[in-house]
Amino acid sequence: MNTDIPIPGTVQLIDTAGILHVEHGAGHKEIVLVPQPTDDPNDPLRWGKSRKMTSLVTALAWCFFIGAMISGLSPAYILIEEDTGISVADLSTGNGLMYLMMGWGTLLTQRFALTYGRRLTLVGCAVLVTAMTIWTAFVKTRGEFFANRFLLGTFTSPQETLIEIVVGDLYFTHDRGFYLGLYAWSLFAGAFLCPVASGYVAQELGWQWIQYILTIVGATLAIGSYFFFEETMFQRDHEKFLVHAQQTGIATSTAADMTKTPEMMASSDSEKNYITQERSASPVTEYSPPMSTSPTRTYTEKLKLWGYHNPSQKISFQMIIMPFQLLLKFPGMFFSGLLVGGILSWYNVVGGSQALIFGNAPYNFSANTIGLTYLASLIGVSIGCVISGHFSDKLAVFLSRRNHGIMEPEQRLWICLVALVLHPAGCLLYGVGASYHIHWFGVVFGLGLICVTLPMGSTLAYTYIMDSYREMQGDGMVAAILVRNTMGFAFGYAVVPMINNLGVRYTFVVIACLGEIVWSVGVVMIYVGKPLRLKTAQSYWDLVEKTGAHAH
Repeated sequence: MNTDIPIPGTVQLIDTAGILHVEHGAGHKEIVLVPQPTDDPNDPLRWGKSRKMTSLVTALAWCFFIGAMISGLSPAYILIEEDTGISVADLSTGNGLMYLMMGWGTLLTQRFALTYGRRLTLVGCAVLVTAMTIWTAFVKTRGEFFANRFLLGTFTSPQETLIEIVVGDLYFTHDRGFYLGLYAWSLFAGAFLCPVASGYVAQELGWQWIQYILTIVGATLAIGSYFFFEETMFQRDHEKFLVHAQQTGIATSTAADMTKTPEMMASSDSEKNYITQERSASPVTEYSPPMSTSPTRTYTEKLKLWGYHNPSQKISFQMIIMPFQLLLKFPGMFFSGLLVGGILSWYNVVGGSQALIFGNAPYNFSANTIGLTYLASLIGVSIGCVISGHFSDKLAVFLSRRNHGIMEPEQRLWICLVALVLHPAGCLLYGVGASYHIHWFGVVFGLGLICVTLPMGSTLAYTYIMDSYREMQGDGMVAAILVRNTMGFAFGYAVVPMINNLGVRYTFVVIACLGEIVWSVGVVMIYVGKPLRLKTAQSYWDLVEKTGAHAH
């Protein structure tokens, strides 16, 4: 095996000795900035805190309110069935179809965003989602509802893959987990908070008013995205900087090596110095980013919706099908899809069962009271975001220090051990507990435990792709989401038949067992992830070179 091939995702994150001639964190001098920023003022990695935060908060608000717009009808299923004749089972199937298209729609929306810009994609999709939302208020038939959900899923698909890319555009590896945790919170908080309010709206004003109010929200979101979200797509030239190994450590590399990757690899499985192999004996030189002559964009220029496409970016049918190639070639991509697919499946089963569990005996909750149970979900999600976001960053830095300064993407996956305990405990309390008619607080507490694991699955899966395959992260996200939403559709379609045939008790016994399998795969990946990345390294860099992919 050629040991000169860098392992994708293995990076020098800690430089305690201060011997690397690369840029370090302003507040953490020992942390190496990955990726290395340019000196272009339009490089999002160079933006000031307020400039970054404005775009990030706008993107997170987009995610939050889109989540609200796709979940607002959940507590009103029984009322919709009474008014339109569309059964709860069909409503659940429609939602499953929506989640399917939220995955498959990324083949178009993500490719569009990666080629023409994040800004045009977010603004345009906000307008189209708003149109689908007002249409929902007037649906009368099963077929019309399915068509509505099909289109709504397609137009909301940037929520699944694009916001993570925006986070990657703005932040470095060592603090990316925290911001992805915020993304996961906004993703689930919108989905869980909206039903709390919409339950009351449906009870007092009728279910159509949920959609009327969300239409106003969507229009406001489109306007806000136009004025406050700045384009974060930036084509950076990686050929100017790469660290490479000396006998005693890691230093800057030649530009020729940089054409492949900024990552570093272990010299061999038997050696413990974990240094990158150099191909030439060029001397160590001080890192110096290329001097930029680009002026900072004016506010008027920032409002442009187009003009960000770089001629070096390829546009072809092959790029649209790239996510399928990534799934077939790189096990890490499929693992990430399995992880987020699992948590979406449990989410669909929980969401599809709440009205059936709490709306019938012995609980007999009204629509607005069912909505209140989503507060437990929000609390659980918030805890999960802290664990998988901020804590995973701290864990990665801690383990990197113990690993001679080298960070491996698998270091974050130790958090899977927490989910191995919480997931089955939540399923047993929520589903099995409800079947035994335990007190409603026990059922709600179990619901919260399940929801702790939801953002953990999302954040860990997305950071694993971004850490391991940074050059292909845009298409990698789509690859994972294709797996995720196909699984979510299957469970969304099957949730009501599962409960009818197995009963609530055994449905959640099955979900508990399946969850343990998925989270156990995460633990296994801690040990086999790096060997798999090493085994597929040559294929990965060949693909990067062939497609001209860059982390931008």
